[in-house]
Amino acid sequence: MEHATFGDGARDEFARAIGSAIEEAARAGATKPTLARIARASQRDGRPSCSTTAISAWKNGDRIPASWSVVESFLAALERAASLHQGEIDREKWRRLFKCAQGAPVSAMGSHVGTLLVRDADPLELKVHRARATAGGNAVPDYIPRDVDTSVRTALARVSDGGGVILLTGASTAGKTRCAYEAMRAVLPDHLLVVPRHVTELPDAVTQAVRAAKAHTRCVLWLNDMEQFLGLGGLSLPDIRALRRAGTVLLGTIRSRILADLPSNELVRLAEQFEVPRLWSAPELERARDHLRSRHDERLRLALAQAEDFGVAETLAAGPQLWRELISASVVEGHPRGAALVWAAIDLALAGLVEPVSVELLTELHEAYLPGRNKQLIGPEPLDEALSWAGSPHDGGVTRLLVPDGEGVRAFDYLLDAHLRDRGPSPELIPERIWEVVLAQGSHRHQRFSVALAAHANDRMDVGRRALLPLAESKDVDAMRTLGLLYERSDKKEAVRWLRLAVDAGDVLALRLMGNLHFRNHDRRAASDWYWKAAEAGDEVSESYYNEPRANPRPVPECLMPPPSPTEESVTEDGEEDWEEDLEDEEGYYGPTARTLRVLEAALEIASDMAYDVLEEIGDQRIDLRNKYAYIFSNLPVVTWSMDARWRRQMARCFHDLASDIKTGNWPHPTCTGEEMALHVAIEHASNMVVDEPELVFPWVAEIPPHHHDWDWNLCVDVLFEDTDVLFLYEPWSQGIEDSGNVLNQHLGMANLEAEDWFKPFRADDARDPERGFPR
Repeated sequence: MEHATFGDGARDEFARAIGSAIEEAARAGATKPTLARIARASQRDGRPSCSTTAISAWKNGDRIPASWSVVESFLAALERAASLHQGEIDREKWRRLFKCAQGAPVSAMGSHVGTLLVRDADPLELKVHRARATAGGNAVPDYIPRDVDTSVRTALARVSDGGGVILLTGASTAGKTRCAYEAMRAVLPDHLLVVPRHVTELPDAVTQAVRAAKAHTRCVLWLNDMEQFLGLGGLSLPDIRALRRAGTVLLGTIRSRILADLPSNELVRLAEQFEVPRLWSAPELERARDHLRSRHDERLRLALAQAEDFGVAETLAAGPQLWRELISASVVEGHPRGAALVWAAIDLALAGLVEPVSVELLTELHEAYLPGRNKQLIGPEPLDEALSWAGSPHDGGVTRLLVPDGEGVRAFDYLLDAHLRDRGPSPELIPERIWEVVLAQGSHRHQRFSVALAAHANDRMDVGRRALLPLAESKDVDAMRTLGLLYERSDKKEAVRWLRLAVDAGDVLALRLMGNLHFRNHDRRAASDWYWKAAEAGDEVSESYYNEPRANPRPVPECLMPPPSPTEESVTEDGEEDWEEDLEDEEGYYGPTARTLRVLEAALEIASDMAYDVLEEIGDQRIDLRNKYAYIFSNLPVVTWSMDARWRRQMARCFHDLASDIKTGNWPHPTCTGEEMALHVAIEHASNMVVDEPELVFPWVAEIPPHHHDWDWNLCVDVLFEDTDVLFLYEPWSQGIEDSGNVLNQHLGMANLEAEDWFKPFRADDARDPERGFPR
């Protein structure tokens, strides 16, 4: 395939038209349509929103909108921002311009990596599992919407311009790849799709994505079965940073069992993860039944009949049927030799040799899998018959136990998951002979990582060491770091030794991982030292640990110094200071003082203005601490850095809502996680102003009587918050704690820490008016 880049003519004309339309609207309208006003006006009526960054890129010819609905949203927003009548701009003219820009002439650049437009992608070529073909030859049943679709598609839309990582997880044949394919087709039809077929094609794929960005073409990098593109030989940190700078959308899938055993990986950390359950929910099954009533499909009918025991997608792919056939094949007059060939292929894959294997290798290994001591007593079938049974579709289906792949074969991936559901990983799961074979066969760098990962999953670190040691001894930093990660479970001293070697070789990520190791070992002081070193070396995640909002502990300047406590405050009969009485004045008041609230109100108002100002500059762009540093959003937890402009606008409103609480004579009352975070940020900002800018603060409070508890920020935290759970998001040990399925999250009873949930009210009776609008 060839990579297509847009030519100049039609796209340039479209860009000029954008600029001209804004100028004409400014002349004809009652108000000036600035980019910020247009962007704000687009966030209405459920239309696609247009960020200032996107509009600027269209105007400069850097890119074109993703779809006609985005163009239409821009035109309606432009009319609204300029106070023109809706529909005044000629939509048909713009439809013609957009269509021409979409189909602009192309020039070709050769590449070994498959590339095409998303809308032209074939699901089977992208490894969507085949189903039994109909009489008309259709092997891909109609798509039944899954519950997770809306979330996946919303996330894809959010990262469509600025790039990001979307990862779908689940069991084999749960429907991950089909869900990703349908979402991509629906949301990003005009993106260029880059499809590396193998880890060795990754360098070309990254080059293609970066070239596409330079040619103003948005791009999706398709990483089905993402595990094969991680680790040694996979996407490196420089690759990931290059793809982020290029605004590439990385869309991947990975099986849950592999993700659970995967060592710390930067690409996975950056990903927004969505689980596709194996068993379908009641609403999903009802949608399938509705579809079946309107359009009969025998394949779907059979899948629904077994839906209590198996997932609909796995039944469509014939997974349960093939598993039953394999289990029952090792009998007299069955297919014991064919089953033995399949079992050998399963064990090779579970041992890390995930690439296709030769029939010759399976033939060499399969005798050990024949049942019984005397293998010939069961009368195994001839080899050619065994190969035919294992490699042919069964019962009119299309899926095989051994799937042809290139010049070799591989076990159908459903069989691997089914085997592990039956037995589970363990040191005894895979025969010693298989480990020796994969160590000998897996000579390439990426294969050695795969074998080490498989060994780690089965508690065979002796095998993992043998896989990676030759690379580590040749000063391969990735191998040193991976050995450090894998050894942590069995030998912490050895883990530290390998991570130190990686650090000495200049690996910045190893600095943070060393901090993680010490933190999990309850040595917080050493962990902090390592995190600080990582932050100084430029590791963004470690830097973010030091963004936690804290009240400024330095002394207050003399002009704002609170008066001393009243003399009647003394000591109780047992000699202890009566703090509770100390905190209550003669009217029983307990809480932040009037001066404290006034400065806090000012800090919230300033923060709100700053957030709205920054939002106009960055729009939907992902935050980082280098090219896109943007206070206040850059000081929020890392889990929020990839959120879109709409989310950030809601966050900016949180500061305003809390300031309004104070303005109306109340304490600031956080009603959601976003408001809790806003109040923490404002307390830090207010305390800094009192300490560092007394000349600014003094006029605000000059008419307010001072109180001995002025500037007691710890008291503010005590009385204004129900809890401080949101601050856990800054802790290095708590990565993933925002997930409601996280063990710590469940143990501590946390709620609404996922960024998408930050604005859900804690309680219905505390919810603010949803129609209150935005100040800007």
